[in-house]
Amino acid sequence: MGGRGTEITILGGGPAAVATACGLRRLGHEVLLIGVAGNTAFEGVSARTVALLHQWGLGAAADSLGDPGERLGSWAGRDLAGNREYVVDRARFDRGLLADAASHGATVVGDRVIGFERGGGRWRVRTRHARIDCQVVIDARGRRARRALRKGPDLVAVCQRFRARQSAKALTRIETFPAGWCWLAANGRGTIWLQAVCSRSEPSLRLGLERHLDHVLAAAPQTAAALAGATPEGAPLARAATASVSVQQDLPGVCRTGDALVALDPLSGQGMYEALRSATVTVAAAHSYCSAGEWESAARFVRERACELWRRRSESAALFYAMQARQTPSAFWVRAAAAYVACQGIDRSAATAVARIERRPVLDGERIELRPVVVTAQSPRGVWRVGEVDLAELLEFLRAVRTTDAECVARRFACSPTAAAHAMQWLRAHGLLGPARRTVPETTAP
Repeated sequence: MGGRGTEITILGGGPAAVATACGLRRLGHEVLLIGVAGNTAFEGVSARTVALLHQWGLGAAADSLGDPGERLGSWAGRDLAGNREYVVDRARFDRGLLADAASHGATVVGDRVIGFERGGGRWRVRTRHARIDCQVVIDARGRRARRALRKGPDLVAVCQRFRARQSAKALTRIETFPAGWCWLAANGRGTIWLQAVCSRSEPSLRLGLERHLDHVLAAAPQTAAALAGATPEGAPLARAATASVSVQQDLPGVCRTGDALVALDPLSGQGMYEALRSATVTVAAAHSYCSAGEWESAARFVRERACELWRRRSESAALFYAMQARQTPSAFWVRAAAAYVACQGIDRSAATAVARIERRPVLDGERIELRPVVVTAQSPRGVWRVGEVDLAELLEFLRAVRTTDAECVARRFACSPTAAAHAMQWLRAHGLLGPARRTVPETTAP
């Protein structure tokens, strides 16, 4: 087994991995990406996801997409027609991603990762054919991450590719049934993808995947009609579909990103969007560590952002599953909605907390640094700035000069009077100006 060294090793070849690689290459870091284009699934993505692909410079991946197709179906009795989404053939898309990584100067290795461990003050990544020593390991291997902090309902997606008799226009369709829901995607070139999501304990799964899909289509007549005359290609396969947040252990220089950190319910349709967004934080965490050698603040920022994203997305999932449960009060829908409510892990005591100032990690350009922020019940991670005005610094200034004149504040903070007034109004609304509430003395967050 041959050995080599690099600064940063990224495990995985999906959107989060490649966006992170490209972002780190722009900052001048040496990046080795270990991944293969082995995903055979289809996905639907929104226009804002495509915009993010271009922002990261992932042109080859974006070019693999066709025109957006119509989104059909209904949810909780509401018609979804009128929206549009792109149908993504992940095999073509992932090849484009790897080409993008290479074009940005990352070294791309088509290999399988066995594991990694600490050795000699650096991390050692082991693959089937090599050993790589590095300063930073970024795990972007998707839902294979272990030791989830929290999980949603235990779901599985059974998928099947079909070949249509004639090439129809690109479209997607969602349909619910008592034991779950299914999503159909036609790429406009004769391929149709079916994904049926249900509980992992669904009895029909014990009959085999083909017979399970027969049960699904019997309960989903619109989807069955859309597949009329289509021929299955290959055998059906089952994929994990359980939403989870899997915060990495406190290992200096090791960071998870994308689905390996927060895997969303496939119902959200926002998995790729959030994976691309997570790359911004991952790039900053790795860059901060490589530049300054300080890991605790970066790791805390990644962890807190992941938990906040999990809370928001699980609240949304609970809402949508509950909406359908009212329409279809079967065991699947009722239990799934209840599971999302139970897994959110919200600290209800925070709702009555007094707004306070703490030192917390913030994203400052391409670095993560500790700064004084205002922590409120609505913003438990803290708010550093409103516009370009530093809130903690503004509060200190206002107390010192005893003024709330917007012109005076604008001169001090080199901003417009409107921006100054907006920042002061934010402080006032949260009880930090005026007698509405007392301020808790500044503390250092645990």
